[in-house]
Amino acid sequence: MYLPKVKTCLPLAPISWLYGFGVWCRNLMFDRGILRQESFEDKVAVISVGNLAVGGTGKTPHTEYIVRLLKRNNIGPIAVLSRGYKRQSRGFVLAGPDITATKLGDESFQIYCKFPDVIVAVDENRRDGIRKLLKLPVPPKVIILDDAMQHRYVKPGLSICLTSHNRIMYKDSLLPMGRLREPMQGIERADVVVVTKCPGPLRQEEEVEIKGYLPTTHQPIFYSAYRYNAPVNLDTGLPTELDHATQVLAVTGIADPSVLQGYVQTHYRLLDIISYGDHHRFSNEDIKDMQRSLNNINVDGFCTNHSGTQSVILTTEKDAARLLSQPAVDQNLRKRIYYLPTEVLFLKDHGEKFDKIILDYVNKKREGGRV
Repeated sequence: MYLPKVKTCLPLAPISWLYGFGVWCRNLMFDRGILRQESFEDKVAVISVGNLAVGGTGKTPHTEYIVRLLKRNNIGPIAVLSRGYKRQSRGFVLAGPDITATKLGDESFQIYCKFPDVIVAVDENRRDGIRKLLKLPVPPKVIILDDAMQHRYVKPGLSICLTSHNRIMYKDSLLPMGRLREPMQGIERADVVVVTKCPGPLRQEEEVEIKGYLPTTHQPIFYSAYRYNAPVNLDTGLPTELDHATQVLAVTGIADPSVLQGYVQTHYRLLDIISYGDHHRFSNEDIKDMQRSLNNINVDGFCTNHSGTQSVILTTEKDAARLLSQPAVDQNLRKRIYYLPTEVLFLKDHGEKFDKIILDYVNKKREGGRV
């Protein structure tokens, strides 16, 4: 075994078995047609980006990768539809100038801020959401479903399943013993498999292990990594190169903070790590904890290395959106908060092959000769 070990909670195994039986029954009902799927293939290209685990595989960065690919090839209009996890709204919500992360959800809000010309919507009922998108004055030609692997009421035309290199699915277990939402045999519904968050080019032994253990039959397996761009200041919204001597407080509220933490440790002087649960809503007390951690350097809030570099908070794009909307984060604190924009980088020549699969599917002729 060459890939990282995965921690599971063995005493919870009996509950995982019961959970797994329930998931198996649900999937069986879809497979037998008792629960019905709906396809929109004759009307619009529908791409599903999902996984079998609970968070932490990079669905949003890979969705953004596909959006950039389509935009580079002048394909559009593009829509991104998700359920809007942990949003404080219900039903169908279409992003607009006055939208907030609270109403749209973290990931959808992040995508809308990055791509204001893309149609971004949320709806817990993906079928209804697609129908509403198709009724827009200018309907989309491509709909990307973010985190829809388990939403089987919609049958996508192209399904992409992600699994993290840090927590590869064949080493994981079902909830609550592990973090899998369904058995890894569910990967058979995917058309493409991507192993994400790779630390770099994999050794041949690692690739052999992955191909040997993943229950893939016809699906190509691709490998991707993260590429971080220059930190962006929360107050100005501008990229800023930070001195490598800067002391950094890493703050995360995501499922898998290991990649960000590793980046901070490599590029800056890590002051401390504050890690909250996935989609954490920062409270006033959380903000006070951050300020205390920063100001413990010295009474002026500066590093003790005499470089004159002020300590800062470094966080993710998702967390930055929540921090920006937190009233307790005043302008002085915003000036000391930066987030790392994340892009997906495919390894070897996998980017070209992955791009071709996406473009070939999207460019298929559909009803009325639409492309």
